[in-house]
Amino acid sequence: MISSILYRSVGLLWLLLLSVVCVYASPTKPPLGTVYLDSNLYIDQQPVRVIDYLEFLHDIRKGYQPKVIDSINKLPLFGLNENEALSVLLPNKFDSLFYDRMLLKTWQVLSSDRKVLGIDNQIMGNKYYNFPVVNVGYYQMIEFCRWRTAKVKLHYAVNSMSLKQRQKYPIDFQFRIIKRSEWEKAMAIYFENVVKLEAKNDAEIGVNDPAPYPDRSQNYFAYISENVGEYLADDIVSTGLNWNTKYGIGDVRYVYYNNPTDWVGFRCICEVKNAPIVVEQPVKKPEEKPAQKVEEEPKAKKLKGIKSEDVKRKKK
Repeated sequence: MISSILYRSVGLLWLLLLSVVCVYASPTKPPLGTVYLDSNLYIDQQPVRVIDYLEFLHDIRKGYQPKVIDSINKLPLFGLNENEALSVLLPNKFDSLFYDRMLLKTWQVLSSDRKVLGIDNQIMGNKYYNFPVVNVGYYQMIEFCRWRTAKVKLHYAVNSMSLKQRQKYPIDFQFRIIKRSEWEKAMAIYFENVVKLEAKNDAEIGVNDPAPYPDRSQNYFAYISENVGEYLADDIVSTGLNWNTKYGIGDVRYVYYNNPTDWVGFRCICEVKNAPIVVEQPVKKPEEKPAQKVEEEPKAKKLKGIKSEDVKRKKK
């Protein structure tokens, strides 16, 4: 009886252990568009380009809003239907106020010497697609990173048909703005990748315009000197290797960032978190074993021989 109860208790405990699986974020592939930096950090191969930011604006026009991120985080990690992913990302409700806040704008001088705040011309033409995006504000960088995190999560969920496939990619991660200490580490590791800006051949491109970056290649970190400074957290800009002669071209140094400008861009860093993610799995029942029979105590035997004769005499 006791052995059968003990077996059933162990079986219930085994069911509970099999009902969940803890998956740790240890990807075999770096997040899209990044290279390894340190520990659980992956830095963008190059600054965010105009074409990258245009994709962000395109999704806003199609209905993307920051409030859909909570719904995206509740979706399955793998085996997600593409139509379902799009229906959550783009709910077909255009937020014109949010779109206007995300547009890149710059002060433009009219013929009457009057300045107006208009849309940056670099996001209006396709010749700037591979150029670093500039005239971008702090709030716009933050929202771009949030959107990028959500979209990459959906990309992994749609392209992974099983838990095993999903484990090849980051599971719990976040794109964000780079900190100064992280930027300095990137400069130390990839300093040999810093190349001088080639001569600009396009006569239509002004002297003070950023230049295009090359196509991304695997495990390649790109930083082109005399191009654009890059925004870092806490309102700091890495300068010294940008085209703005006011701050000099030479050693990397830092200045405070006040407003969007035409010589400052940014790149993201992806932080992969190591917290376990609980994924529900089908419950497996343990194999049942036949209960063991409890042996009964043997019955007392009748007395024989001398002792039995003694008992008879006493009765008389």
